[in-house]
Amino acid sequence: MVQTNEKRSGTNEIYIGNKPFMKYVIATMMQLKENDSAVIRARGKFISRGVDVVEVVKKRIQEAESVELNQTITTGTEGFKNDEGKHINVSTIDIVLKR
Repeated sequence: MVQTNEKRSGTNEIYIGNKPFMKYVIATMMQLKENDSAVIRARGKFISRGVDVVEVVKKRIQEAESVELNQTITTGTEGFKNDEGKHINVSTIDIVLKR
């Protein structure tokens, strides 16, 4: 089960899922404005969308504010059992953006 929450209250994490692409871009930009950092988390087929979100955010912020963003990328694998009881491994990526 892939989480599709844009943002959990009280954290700077944004989970990438099925929502429209620009919602994640806007949520990330708002998070950076409030906290000076944001964590983009994506799993499985949403990893490429997460990377695209980060690239669009970097481009928009650098054009608007001439601010350099630092990023840290962490990859991993999560294992869980699906609905049929089969063990599945899913790739994950966490991209941390900081001003």
